[in-house]
Amino acid sequence: MFIFNTKKRINELKQINEQLSAKIIELEKQNNTFQSILHGMVEGVIAVDQDTRIVSVNPSIENIFGVKKSMIEGKFLLEAIRNNDIVDIVNNVLKKKEVISTELTLLWPVQKIFQVNASPILESGSIGGCLMVIHDITEIRRLETMRRDFVANVSHELKTPLTSIKGFVETLLEGALDDKENNRHFLKIIQNHAERLDELVSDLLILSHLESKEVILEKNDFNLWQELDEVILGFKAQLKKKKIEINNELPQGILIRADKDRIEQVVTNFIDNAIKFNKEKGFIKVYSEDLGNEIKIIVEDSGFGIPAKDIPRIFERFYRVDKARSRELGGTGLGLSIVKHIIELHGGSVGVESTEGFGSKFWFILPK
Repeated sequence: MFIFNTKKRINELKQINEQLSAKIIELEKQNNTFQSILHGMVEGVIAVDQDTRIVSVNPSIENIFGVKKSMIEGKFLLEAIRNNDIVDIVNNVLKKKEVISTELTLLWPVQKIFQVNASPILESGSIGGCLMVIHDITEIRRLETMRRDFVANVSHELKTPLTSIKGFVETLLEGALDDKENNRHFLKIIQNHAERLDELVSDLLILSHLESKEVILEKNDFNLWQELDEVILGFKAQLKKKKIEINNELPQGILIRADKDRIEQVVTNFIDNAIKFNKEKGFIKVYSEDLGNEIKIIVEDSGFGIPAKDIPRIFERFYRVDKARSRELGGTGLGLSIVKHIIELHGGSVGVESTEGFGSKFWFILPK
């Protein structure tokens, strides 16, 4: 009887051992799955205990805050991430046992905007810690700001010519149409504003098309020196009017592989600006620098130059250094933004070097 009971007990222990082994394997699988999810999340995840000591973090937290998991686990949250706002959120969750969702703008240890979701970790009804999920929304907010600014800028750019057109049409309808001395002058002003609107809409469509990333570049080999010569020929009247000397110093045999029409837009824009914002009897020269696998094309002028504070924003949509002068000389404020998109589509980059009062050097770089 004793032997039978012993065998029975051994069998029961074997079954319990098998069940435990199976449970451990299952828990390991679940843990591996959980770790894979944590590691694959774009959002940063921090788990702290009831004393706000860090229990675990995922790689995104390391990337966001520039910390190492091995260095911060086991430390108090404020020791690892020195920000009182984040610690306050965790303390409120631990105290109130409620989920908190808020947007947080941090200046330290990083300058970013986060969507923070923090929830209590409950253990048998009592609070055992806090789980915080941090989503970096800095880029989203930046794009939203850009969109608002874009809408405001477009509205402003459209309103000015539309107001003028409306005013002069009303003036003509109220009797000025019969004023032979002024009616043609009024109509000419209306025509100029209409052309400005047409140019603005055209540039907006070009920019929208370029930003959609749906542009298919038709790349071919062509002689850039020859292309520049043709562009310069089109500006002959403007150059003569301001007595500006222009020199094409590119190597005559310079060949590049690119979309010819798009590069013509870039060169035309640079030359146009170099004339508009140049001094009487000034100069423009176009030359190149060999950068190994790349070629740099520089358009240098003797113009008014650009203040240092404006240089970082010069390629933004609608950004103008001197708004009154820019509108007087024509243009939509979109030209340099279009240039930037065209060159970036070619895998290149654009830039400017300038000193106020001493001219500018606008350049673009293309792969050979």
